[in-house]
Amino acid sequence: MVSEPVPVSITMTAAQVVADPSRVVDIDVAALPSLLAQLTTAAAVVAARLSTIEPQRPESPAPSGSDRLLTAKEAALLLNLSTDFLYKHEAAKPFRVRFGNEVRFSLAGIQRFIERHRGR
Repeated sequence: MVSEPVPVSITMTAAQVVADPSRVVDIDVAALPSLLAQLTTAAAVVAARLSTIEPQRPESPAPSGSDRLLTAKEAALLLNLSTDFLYKHEAAKPFRVRFGNEVRFSLAGIQRFIERHRGR
């Protein structure tokens, strides 16, 4: 008669499981709830820390040449506004760029506009 291999149960820390997740199969079933609680707590603490970090913003304006000029349709989609609003409204003036009869919209200017008006 061939006997089934007896699973080896060892004590393993959450750090060891994070380092090598494939070893979770070696952990005693009774220890799994405690290990899961430790890992969940660690994940919650990391998530809380991430939520307190503000996105980094460049200290200075973007270097010349790194801006992209958008068509009215592209800018309207980005801002969820009509093209008429972009052409005619005073609020769009800071990011409007004219080339003779052509009008384009600065992506960097739109991003600054969105940042200034966030949360209003």
